[in-house]
Amino acid sequence: MPEDQRNLLEDSEDLGAACQKALAETSKALKAFSFYPDSHPLRSQILTAAYEALANLVKRGAVTLIVQRGGFAIAGRQETIESNPITRALAQELFTRELQRLTFLPELSQADLAVLLSTLAVSPQKIAEEGGVSGMLARSGVSGVMVNQIDVTAVYTKKSMGQAEEEAGEAGAEVFEERAPEAGPVQGSMAGQTAEPGVDEILAALCAATDDERYRQLARLLLKTALPLKLEGNFDRLYVVLAQLVKQQADPARSAVCREAAHTVLQQLILGEMAEHLLNHLEDVDFPDKEAICDMLRLAGAEVVDAVVRRLTGTGSRAARKALGTTLVRIGVQAQPRLLALLKDGRVQVVQMAVAILAEIGNRDAVKGLVLTAYHPESRVRTESIRALARIGGMEATGVLLSLVQEGDETIALHAISCLGSCRNQAALDPLLRLAAKRDLRGKLHALQLEALRAIGRIGDRRALGGLFKLVRRRCLIGTTRRIEQKRAAIESIAALGGEQARAFLQRYASDKGDLAAAAAAALQAMAQKEPGHD
Repeated sequence: MPEDQRNLLEDSEDLGAACQKALAETSKALKAFSFYPDSHPLRSQILTAAYEALANLVKRGAVTLIVQRGGFAIAGRQETIESNPITRALAQELFTRELQRLTFLPELSQADLAVLLSTLAVSPQKIAEEGGVSGMLARSGVSGVMVNQIDVTAVYTKKSMGQAEEEAGEAGAEVFEERAPEAGPVQGSMAGQTAEPGVDEILAALCAATDDERYRQLARLLLKTALPLKLEGNFDRLYVVLAQLVKQQADPARSAVCREAAHTVLQQLILGEMAEHLLNHLEDVDFPDKEAICDMLRLAGAEVVDAVVRRLTGTGSRAARKALGTTLVRIGVQAQPRLLALLKDGRVQVVQMAVAILAEIGNRDAVKGLVLTAYHPESRVRTESIRALARIGGMEATGVLLSLVQEGDETIALHAISCLGSCRNQAALDPLLRLAAKRDLRGKLHALQLEALRAIGRIGDRRALGGLFKLVRRRCLIGTTRRIEQKRAAIESIAALGGEQARAFLQRYASDKGDLAAAAAAALQAMAQKEPGHD
């Protein structure tokens, strides 16, 4: 290991923390270069902050960062760079632009950094047309930054042709986060060839591979061979590759290592224009295999969420909205931050769609956002939010719904109670029993109490039987008609809950000749119809 790297930052913060700080500032600067015009003062300020962080990083020697799928590693060092959303996002930006290694030298100047950021702000396709980031920096005279100093794909090709392991040196497996061991020929018939196999040959070898390390090597070679298809816009050909990778990733017979390798390659191939191509198919009413598209986009994860949301909020097709919404549900929790942001959108339809998708995802971290839309000025949004909260469940969501029951809007309260019952929300059982049993001399709560009793029956928890028995037995001198109606609703709920205790209670009332005899008899008949063997 070079002496200058061994002594790096020995008198200040550790190397991993310094790298993380430098990467965070570089990420901010890249966003600034993509967003602000050249003359904007914030662009200059952010550039200066990034340069100062990098200058501190390299003040004792050059530092080489390896770009990985989920973040960065430091070449030749034990220190780690903690992965977080900022480093992951920056790594993804670099990876889509074919950066595998990024070396910062002590002679790095602020002008060098500005050229690097301006280059990275260009679209991946444009960079490929210009010969790659390395070539663009060389033509600009940048000397403080080196890109892809070691070509890992070339190293792998040499190794696959049987050269000694030490020739691979420190190149490592930048994509797969650890160095691959020595490998034999990719396929027996390829021995002695100098040309690399084609995509079809690699896919066939990948399917036949049984060893984890061999599989990883083949996956890495597949990525190298298939990336030009994306750059050429040969999306239909690339679709076949992705479909095969989806099968590989979902194959339970494959090890976790193999599935992760397939997943990694799929993510790299799908980003950018390929994702847009897949979304075109998803919005096409006549495209026959939307399930396959959903699976591909699901595996792409958070990186395609913005593209899916952009299509969702822009389309006027109901079928397209359904397909795009299903894709976000499949992506799941990774799509949630973007959907929560949509809850603040000024378009009612967009907010309503976001609420419905969050309900399908069912993650309780969404409750805080849905609390706000439960009070939305548009009734459709309020209704959808109540349904979502009931479906997600949990104490927090249930508390919000019960507070809506108590706030005076009878329509909203009735809908909240109904949803709690339909979703079988057991956390709401005791509060609903208390509502049903509450004294109500003027009848203001009558409709809510009836709905609460129906909801208790739908929840299906027999712990409610005791409270229902007590309500039916209660004597009433005032508001007799209302009370009889509530007792009949309670009897129906008792029958819905079922069990021997419920049957014995109802039989006593059915044998009587009072006001509830007919209701109890009907309830017993309903219980009998539910029993097994009833014709």
